[in-house]
Amino acid sequence: MISKPRRLSPAAILFFFYKDIKNLFIPAAVFAFATFQQARFWTITGLVSLFLLVVVGDVVKYMTFSYQFFDQEILVRKGIFVKKVNHIPYDRIQNVTANQWFFLRPFKLEELEIETAGHSDGPEVSLAAVSVDLKDELNNYRKQFKTTETVVENEETTLSGQSYAITWRELIKFSLTSPAFLSGLLVVLAIYGKVQHSISAQMYAAAAQEFSHLGWVIVVVGMLLIVLAFYLVSVFVLIARYYHFHLTMENNQFEMQYGFFKTKKTSISQSRIQAVVVKQTLLRRMLNIASVKLVIISNSKKEDTEKDIIVMPVIETVKLTGFMHKFFPNIPVEKGQALAANSGTYYYDLRNAIIFSLVTDLIIGLFIFKISVILVLVVIVISAIIWIVPAYLNARRAAVAVMDDKYVFLQNNHLTSKNSYFVPKNSIQLLERRQSIWLGRKKFAHLRLSCRSGIGERNLKVKYLPQAQVDRVVEWYKKSSN
Repeated sequence: MISKPRRLSPAAILFFFYKDIKNLFIPAAVFAFATFQQARFWTITGLVSLFLLVVVGDVVKYMTFSYQFFDQEILVRKGIFVKKVNHIPYDRIQNVTANQWFFLRPFKLEELEIETAGHSDGPEVSLAAVSVDLKDELNNYRKQFKTTETVVENEETTLSGQSYAITWRELIKFSLTSPAFLSGLLVVLAIYGKVQHSISAQMYAAAAQEFSHLGWVIVVVGMLLIVLAFYLVSVFVLIARYYHFHLTMENNQFEMQYGFFKTKKTSISQSRIQAVVVKQTLLRRMLNIASVKLVIISNSKKEDTEKDIIVMPVIETVKLTGFMHKFFPNIPVEKGQALAANSGTYYYDLRNAIIFSLVTDLIIGLFIFKISVILVLVVIVISAIIWIVPAYLNARRAAVAVMDDKYVFLQNNHLTSKNSYFVPKNSIQLLERRQSIWLGRKKFAHLRLSCRSGIGERNLKVKYLPQAQVDRVVEWYKKSSN
């Protein structure tokens, strides 16, 4: 069966325009900021010309873009002077993601991103503004021509019909405890770093004069209000992003749908999962909530595939065991309880942290001792917090244990986040046991476990564990998986 060549909806021109403006906004803003006062006419002329070029280019891109379904592949054609023809066999498609902006819902249109096994710079093809029925049509072709995949041991049972949706209470807790607003501040500072050379000395002088009239108290209050504004915006953004997050399982495929302004639908096959991660920051641990993520195999460098896939952004810890049993029934979650930390683990981690803290105090103290003794004391306190608190958490949360013949449990700490990994044996690419001469005398060792993640690898490490714990995992890994 061969379909006729199809074009995108005219709404695709808006998609192209949005992406072009998004890429050109900062360079155009810097150009306008730097030249407007000296050459207003040419600045306006340049911006208008750029706008017209973008519009014309997007219309041409729409007119020359087409796609067509064949028996074993989808064919995508684009380009004027350089014709590009993409042949995408159905059995090479790894994932199809649907993104639907709120203004497209009345027209039943969405964007499809097709990710293949041989492309690493984002989706192989993005079909902007196509019918919402196209994803189902494409998936039907994929089912007909799907090649036999290697069946991993944790897919012995076909799972279908399971579903879970986050509650408003969980979503609010998740959004309020996110440090995402700091990223917004960093973006603003980065933009300022690019345009600061374009700001005249007169503007700096005028700003300084205004601040001197306002007084330092008002300035500090103003800065706090700016931080609060970024925080509130980040909370709103997270609520909009994960609005009505709904997870279902159909034929061993995780199906996720979420988003308010932009509804995203994506699927992840269990065959791509390398590990399951339960993550808790210190604040979220106090509020008894956690996130569940997946370490997966992927060939795309774009967006979420660079990181762990969030399969459940937030869930109350009392529901976590039931959730794991429902979606990962082969993982013996009850056997993943971390062992009590050994006193030797505390000793080594805290010893190293204290040494680094003292070295930091000494280096900084040499420069500020003559300025203020109180400042030195402040540095000592801050240094102790920065070094010793994470070290204590590293020791408290370091654990590794064999769960059964198929799974190992590994727990570690990153800054203040507790990470619990459930890793199947057949996903482990490398298991490394490290032990210095001095640690050998004390019967302690390190363990590094490596599995595939994205287009690279993920190294999971735990340090200063009793040698017996590490050796049990090594012996478990040496045994045949059969």
